[in-house]
Amino acid sequence: MPPSRNSIRCAAGLAAIVILGCACGAGCSMGSARLWADTAQADGSFSLQHRQWAYDGEPVTFELECASAPGIYIVFGVAGDDTVVNTAKVEGRYRWTRVFHAGPKPQRFEVYAIPFVIRGKCDWIYDQNEDKWYHYPGGGEKPDVLIAPEQTIEITCYRLDIRVPLAGRGGPPKHVALSLTKADGARKEILPRPKIGAEPLGFLLLGPNKAGGYEVAYVPRYDEVSRAGKTRVEVLVEHADGSVERLTQDLDTP
Repeated sequence: MPPSRNSIRCAAGLAAIVILGCACGAGCSMGSARLWADTAQADGSFSLQHRQWAYDGEPVTFELECASAPGIYIVFGVAGDDTVVNTAKVEGRYRWTRVFHAGPKPQRFEVYAIPFVIRGKCDWIYDQNEDKWYHYPGGGEKPDVLIAPEQTIEITCYRLDIRVPLAGRGGPPKHVALSLTKADGARKEILPRPKIGAEPLGFLLLGPNKAGGYEVAYVPRYDEVSRAGKTRVEVLVEHADGSVERLTQDLDTP
């Protein structure tokens, strides 16, 4: 069984205390670090907010800001699925991107970033066949050292299910158009899906129900909704009796 994240962190932390204590004396402490993510702001800029939201399928980029020097690497991960980044994107900022998914109910993920410095050789190896990183320190090697406290961000991943009821005015609507407008004004026309069994690339018109009404149903993709703020849903209907109706609703897209 591979060692747990806590055991790796504790071992590295003890090594750091010994090394820093010997070098600096009793009052020495580890360096500082800050973890950023780019999904909380409407413009996609990075934020230090500890709790952030991401839409289903959205790639979220994280940056750990810490010391930058030869031999430093960062372990980014979620629930033991780890990745090692050993090159800073810019000075002192190490970057990693992960795609998050959720079903009908939101899912919470704790993203962690742990900075180390190599002593001898890197304690992590990459398995190309499995596309995974494993903690595998050599038996005769000194463990790599934790150089700053672990940083975490909580990501809540969610998705939306759009349901817009339509009155049945004389029978099935002649025409229905659906559009989504982001907080920055970008507007996307959503085409109807040819049939229920087709690929989910458009909206469905369901009905009639027992009351003779209909319903527009659609699950947006992450690039069709605002990264933060509201997303405007607009349905334009030409009814069977010739009347035209415009229905709107604002969805929270945090």
